[in-house]
Amino acid sequence: MNQYKYNEEEYAKHIESKGFLTQYHNYELTLLVKYWKKNGIKPKERKEKIYEFCKEHIEKFNEVKYFRKINYVLNKGNRKDNPLIIINEIPITDNEFKYINKSDIEYDYKKILFSLLVSMKIKKEILRQKYGNQSDFYFIGGTQKIFDEIFEMSKLPNIYEINSIINMFENLGYVDVRTKGKINLLFMNEIEKSDVILFEITTFDNIIYYFDFYNGDNKIIKCIECGKLIRQSRNKSKKYCKTCWIEKEQINNRKYSRESMRRLRSNVKGV
Repeated sequence: MNQYKYNEEEYAKHIESKGFLTQYHNYELTLLVKYWKKNGIKPKERKEKIYEFCKEHIEKFNEVKYFRKINYVLNKGNRKDNPLIIINEIPITDNEFKYINKSDIEYDYKKILFSLLVSMKIKKEILRQKYGNQSDFYFIGGTQKIFDEIFEMSKLPNIYEINSIINMFENLGYVDVRTKGKINLLFMNEIEKSDVILFEITTFDNIIYYFDFYNGDNKIIKCIECGKLIRQSRNKSKKYCKTCWIEKEQINNRKYSRESMRRLRSNVKGV
């Protein structure tokens, strides 16, 4: 569900229409509560709708058994500091892009640096939506899961190890490793602020493709239907992202079915 990771409104819409999309039921139920709250549905009705949803989508649902879980997601979703997070784009300035490219490290390590920068900008935007304007800070991390997500974002092969790269960055002065797994992104203080937006990240399942694409990697292309960045296939036949390809196949299948039915009717009439 990476395509909905930072657009909880779209995520909630899909859950509402299709049921649970992952095994993380508490998270998805909380999204529904936040979504209904955003749409002006009153607390009493939100509670009724959660129970109705669970009855429909949880096999052998028992109200008594799920009472505490439903109260938990209702309380969490109703909190004022827990709004529906909607990030449509993350802007990257010319100076941010230039700084990373001019860094005296190998290209693969630049991908990690870019991933750290984007992760921080996403974090700050989430905090802005939750609490309003935030003062400048550049702390990230805290858990191994966060570092693993940053490594996954960079799409580096497994011969690399994220903790070793972070230690290397500390030795080079890019970051300052603090207690409890948090790091201070010192390099972001060195980037001169700029109002010139070089590009905007608008899809979040292949973030590092933006870095490759704007560095002239001809293996990264745009989907001819929606413009999303994708990696070209070896035989260079790929033209669509996965979502557009599925939609195109569905349209072709419906067209084929209509043509088959038309020919069948024509043959019957001709008998």
